[in-house]
Amino acid sequence: MSAPLSPATLAGQSSLVSTATDGYAPFFDNLLAIVRDRPIDCKLGQAIESYVLEWLAEHPLNEFTDYSEASYVRTYLGRCPETRWEAILMSWQAGNTTAVHAHPQFAGYHFADGVFRVEIFEPDEKNGIRPTDTLVIDKPAALFAIGHPGAFDNHIHRITCLSDTGHSLHVYSDDALKGAVYRPAH
Repeated sequence: MSAPLSPATLAGQSSLVSTATDGYAPFFDNLLAIVRDRPIDCKLGQAIESYVLEWLAEHPLNEFTDYSEASYVRTYLGRCPETRWEAILMSWQAGNTTAVHAHPQFAGYHFADGVFRVEIFEPDEKNGIRPTDTLVIDKPAALFAIGHPGAFDNHIHRITCLSDTGHSLHVYSDDALKGAVYRPAH
């Protein structure tokens, strides 16, 4: 059986490294225009996915060269205090991995470069989690998941960087660090 870790959110993971950067207001403003006054559904997910992948195709992430052996590095491209939407660029090096965790109602993952393993879990009947799928992403790609409003148990997963370095851009409908953290059964 698996149980949430203590502390039970990503915010409690002491190895996370987060920074902020200027210069991405146009990207984030356009993202906010897409999500404004729209329900969180598959149509919105597809619009976000299309926008971010097109943006990434035109904006190489060469300037994001801060890496850490302890953890992937999170760089906020934008956070909106009114709507709570946020966009975070993550810089990875080989072996960086996340805890098994979940996110708010909307979670979008956009892989720009590098090779990643995404392990997906689901709740089981014993109040734990079990693995359901593993994806290896080795080219620009995206996926999104939609959960329940106000919950932070959407899309239980773990991401690991398999290449020397890599970058991904994540879009969330609320503070990603509130996402529940789980310990998988062995």
